[in-house]
Amino acid sequence: MPRRNLMSWSVLISGSARLGALSEAFALFSDMLRGAGWGNWDRPDSFVLGALAAGCAHARGIAAGVQVHACAVKFGVDEDESVAAALVDMYAKCGRVDSSWRAFTLAPQRSVVSWTSMIACLVNHGSSGYRDTALVLFKKMLVLKVWPTNATFSCILKVLDVPEAGMQVHGCLLKMGTEVDTALGSALMTMYGRCGGVDEIARLACRIRHDSVSRTSLLGAYARNGYNVEAVGVFREMRTENMAIDQAAMTSLLQVCSSMGRLRMAREVHCYALKTFFKLDTLLLNATITVYSRCGDITGAEMVFNLMGKKDIISWTALLTGYAQNGFAREVLLFFREMLRRGLGSPVFCITGVLRACSTTTNLAAGLQIHSRALKLGIDDDTSVENALITLYASCGSVQIAWKIFNSMSNRGIISWNSLLTSFSQHGNEVAAIQLFDMMQEAGVCPDDFTFAGLLSSCSRMGHVTQGCVYFKLMKEKYNLEPKMVHYTCMVDLFARAGRFSDAMDLIDAMPCEPDEIVWEALLASCKVHGNVELGRIAARKILEIRPEDPSPYIILSSIHASVDMWDEKAWNRIVFDTQRARKDAASSWIGAQELSENIFDTFQVGVT
Repeated sequence: MPRRNLMSWSVLISGSARLGALSEAFALFSDMLRGAGWGNWDRPDSFVLGALAAGCAHARGIAAGVQVHACAVKFGVDEDESVAAALVDMYAKCGRVDSSWRAFTLAPQRSVVSWTSMIACLVNHGSSGYRDTALVLFKKMLVLKVWPTNATFSCILKVLDVPEAGMQVHGCLLKMGTEVDTALGSALMTMYGRCGGVDEIARLACRIRHDSVSRTSLLGAYARNGYNVEAVGVFREMRTENMAIDQAAMTSLLQVCSSMGRLRMAREVHCYALKTFFKLDTLLLNATITVYSRCGDITGAEMVFNLMGKKDIISWTALLTGYAQNGFAREVLLFFREMLRRGLGSPVFCITGVLRACSTTTNLAAGLQIHSRALKLGIDDDTSVENALITLYASCGSVQIAWKIFNSMSNRGIISWNSLLTSFSQHGNEVAAIQLFDMMQEAGVCPDDFTFAGLLSSCSRMGHVTQGCVYFKLMKEKYNLEPKMVHYTCMVDLFARAGRFSDAMDLIDAMPCEPDEIVWEALLASCKVHGNVELGRIAARKILEIRPEDPSPYIILSSIHASVDMWDEKAWNRIVFDTQRARKDAASSWIGAQELSENIFDTFQVGVT
């Protein structure tokens, strides 16, 4: 161009900045300023500086953005509505919440873009305090009649996790006549997925035009709420329609595999992800570790963990939790020690996992050290940690300490009550277990399956048949809980211990499902106590049909025959026992756990008072 005016420079600078060529845009801007100094044209206007601020926001260039802000103030365009909105957005995307808030509050006129950028900054920061401020700003927008756009609604929906609040915002956008496009529909489905509004998700899914983003949101919402079949159906539709499948969709699909306990399906999803993506991100790999652990394939979880290039604290916690869930108590302790040696933090999930391992091995010495660490980290008052501590001390026989922790809790959930009730039942304090159930009812805590399992077990040990029958009926009639195998086992044990074998057999015959070996073992144990040979033979035969390799029926049946002086039958059982080459399992002891606790936690030795 032989002659360039302000418009020529502005168009070129704006185009370069908005397309991401920030260095070229600033080089042109410097040339423009030199020309303005020679008096060839006017100084830069709001169009140029707004474009430069947008370019800095896109490139996350905070240093250059501050210089643009200074130029805007120097040339007197910082109060322009578009420039102010661009500055708010620039600071927000660069993570400078305070600077973004300052630019927002100092702007004399705030457009809906400024409000949306400020709300997005507060929402994406992640702090709960900032998210509350975002909600306040959204309400103030409505009061000042600054009407939100689709982008505003999409931002504010990210912080809503209560169904009522979500439905209010949904109703607000419908009342304003806002068109629910694909992006806004995806945000609504994600919000309802967090809040459990599956019916609303299904209605939205039928009304919007879908793309890969909306399908991914729908898949994640179904997976989060346990609608596994529907989630798999969405994934199949995405493949049928040749939609782009990202790693977020694969992560949601792995969550479905985890909740369904389908190891083969999890392996198929993992293989599909490896085939589709050049490199799996950390979030997807963490989900893969979790699903392998929950499906019982701890070897697969270890393999994924060892092959990860970049491990975060969630990766370590996922594998540690997997060890704890699968009963690898020693591996939990060794793995936790390795975490400490590497200087990694100790999240709540890690602490609860290690405490669970100590409970499994009744390793009180190691448990005391973990309790000390929880106190040092200031997380001893976390509800999940307190529940794990109750279980630990109760499993190790320190019921008084468990009771003390329970009394000190400010937020007692059903897990807290069940942990203490089970500990009372297991350590011979059945009266306290029943009294604790009465306290639960007075406190308005609704019992669950584990509560009644502990109650029925206590009644069985005490011989309170009538009271046990009352609790068994109470499950269905008052709390609408279907009895499971563990409850039927307790009731069979209750009747059999009291010598009421006919009632026990009637209950077995009335069971809606086939009784497992534990039910027959409970019956066989009571037959040994009461010398009931005929019923003992039936129970032993049923156990051997289910588990032919189990030697215990032969042993118990021999004891029953010996107790009633049936020596020929006892000898015959011994012959069968030797013919089957069955052997009693060797006894084991947890004495080695003390040595482990002394070596595992050599990185921190702190006493508990």
